[in-house]
Amino acid sequence: MNPLQSFEIDYNNGLPTWIQVKNRVAYLIGTGVFAEGEKLPTVRSLAVDLDISYNTVNRAYMDLEREGYITTRRGRGTFVAEQRNAGANRLTDSPVELVIDDMIRACSSAGMDDDDILTMVKARLAYRRI
Repeated sequence: MNPLQSFEIDYNNGLPTWIQVKNRVAYLIGTGVFAEGEKLPTVRSLAVDLDISYNTVNRAYMDLEREGYITTRRGRGTFVAEQRNAGANRLTDSPVELVIDDMIRACSSAGMDDDDILTMVKARLAYRRI
């Protein structure tokens, strides 16, 4: 059975759908549910199973590939990437850490430096305490 078939998108949590898919696949890889070298569902089949757009799943897979979680072999499919350096292995990141990584990338793309990002996070935390 495909462990992603039971996964449900939460449309009320504020996270974009593609990030939820990406985080779930990364979590399943990190916990060993999907083993190194194992073939993953195709973009189309996962989109059908989750009742979401092909483009949404494709974006999640492209990000996972860019981050080294998966690899695509033209004509053969998408597979869990082999772990090359256990010390720098991102496969142990929690889903929350993955969201934080995405936030840092978005802030950096917007021209913010590390100090700006920290200041913003601290301000948001203070705002939540009010």
